[in-house]
Amino acid sequence: MVYIGVDGGGTKTALAAYENGELIASSRVGACNYNFIGVDAAVKNLVDGIASLGISLDRVGAVGIGDPSIDDVVPDGADSPTAQFLKQAEAAIGVPVFIRSDAYMTLFALSGGEEPAVLMLSGTGSMGIAEDAAGKTTIVGGWGCLTSDEGSGYFIALEGIKAALQAADEIAPATSLTDAVVDYFGVNSPRELIGVFYGEKAPDIAAFSRVVAECAIGGDKVANEILLRAAAFLAAYTLRLIEISGARLVGVYGSVLCNDKLVRKEFERLVLEKYPDIRLCEPSISPENAAAIYAQKQLLKSIS
Repeated sequence: MVYIGVDGGGTKTALAAYENGELIASSRVGACNYNFIGVDAAVKNLVDGIASLGISLDRVGAVGIGDPSIDDVVPDGADSPTAQFLKQAEAAIGVPVFIRSDAYMTLFALSGGEEPAVLMLSGTGSMGIAEDAAGKTTIVGGWGCLTSDEGSGYFIALEGIKAALQAADEIAPATSLTDAVVDYFGVNSPRELIGVFYGEKAPDIAAFSRVVAECAIGGDKVANEILLRAAAFLAAYTLRLIEISGARLVGVYGSVLCNDKLVRKEFERLVLEKYPDIRLCEPSISPENAAAIYAQKQLLKSIS
């Protein structure tokens, strides 16, 4: 029997089919975040993605979806967008569909649901999720860019831009970030950035976090301090989740924690300083693989 795992996203969706634990097909299609594109469009992308795997549906036991549209579990209420998406997806595919948040599926990729675990995610946004021995999940962070999403790429970028502009106004220490932000957004002076930030098309603020990291590597003290603050926020979220869940397995995921060496080093130092017995690692399987395993376990549980 084949199990299909889906890692939904705001811009793309990754699908993978597994038989006897072995990957037999994979595909990528458009977004499945129905909060952005609507339920009908999200279901169509899901159905098209499953069709692109080239597997007959009579071989499929179940589908697991890491849903970017929800915080943790499927919301109550038959009229909720999630309930409508699930109903339409099952009707279109004809097999059981099991949904959890994309964050939970990444946590499941870490622990397999076999032990308490904590996962801290930091990419464009940031959030933490934990599952305790009783299967209860707890979420921290993930409040979105309007509140800075502390510890995220967006947070790092925004703090870097603010430091650059404050330095330009000579109310904060001089920093290479001032020249860097002008170069990055393709303007001639800091004042021209107003037109960039408030023009018709919103710029990709979070991507500037990579420039902040480059400035820190180059020895800029202001940029370095921003990265240390980001690591401190991520560590604080993680320590709270460890305290709540009793977990001794901690995973990290996302471009900031996995690729930024300075943030990762400071994050590990702060976490291990308080909990030196923690196992700290990255998930060993993909979120779509985890979603397929989750679907298989849920299906077997439902028929046992």
